[in-house]
Parts: sequence; structure tokens; C-alpha cells
Amino acid sequence: MPDTIADLARRLARLERRVTTLERARRTPYPEWSDLPLTGDTAVPDASQPPQVRANLWGTLDLSGRIALTEGRAVDGIAIALLPDGHRPRVPRSLPVASDAVRRVIHLDLSPKGAVTLRVPGGGSVKATWLGLDSASCRLDAES
Repeated sequence: MPDTIADLARRLARLERRVTTLERARRTPYPEWSDLPLTGDTAVPDASQPPQVRANLWGTLDLSGRIALTEGRAVDGIAIALLPDGHRPRVPRSLPVASDAVRRVIHLDLSPKGAVTLRVPGGGSVKATWLGLDSASCRLDAES
């Protein structure tokens, strides 16, 4: 009897692997990345890592790349980019991003109208020369 149960368990495991393989093959691929148009005193520091954005089928907005702050300062409230149509959240969102700012986390505020503005906690400004967008992500719908 134990041999029968073990045999059934092996068959079930093989079947599960086949189903997983078929589900992966059937999945819709991620959409292509789109350029994130920059505004203000910003630039693309490395052509191999341009700022990009994509809205995927699961209602999430993904950001990637780097943005150079040409003045060398992150100033609270300045607009740095404009989200393309179809890549805008339904409610305001705030995302922490990587930077070379010392002891302060810089956030990007995304508005439903598409404006991307810098937010420095506590206001004012902080010395920073770049922002890293990799792994920054938020929901596009109104749910938390």
C-alpha cells in the first residue's frame, strides 16, 4: 500500500509541474517600457539607464532608470517629469526613491494629472545629484 501512495504522489507532482509549465507559457508578457518625459532642471545621466515607465495588466505602475538633477539639489515641490497618458494613477501616490542625498529619503509624488514632483521630507532642499527609479512601483487604481 505505501508503494501505491508514493507512486500516486510522484504522478501528482509530475502533473503539477506540467500544469505550472503550461500556465507560464500562457501568461501575457509584460508590456514594453515607455520613456518618461523629463521637465525642469533634469537630465538623463546614463543613456543605458533612461527614465522609463510601464503600466502592467495587474494595475501597477513600474518605474525604472535614473534621473540627474542638474542643479545638484533636490528641492521640495519641483516638477521633474510628466507621466504619459495611460500611466497615471487615479489617486495621488508617493514613492520613495534611491538617491545620493545624505540622511534624507526623497519621494516622488505622482498626481492623477500626470505631474511627477519631488518631495523632501521636512521641506526645503537637500544636496542630491541623481535619483534612482529602479524598483519604484505603485498601484494605478484607487485602492490602497
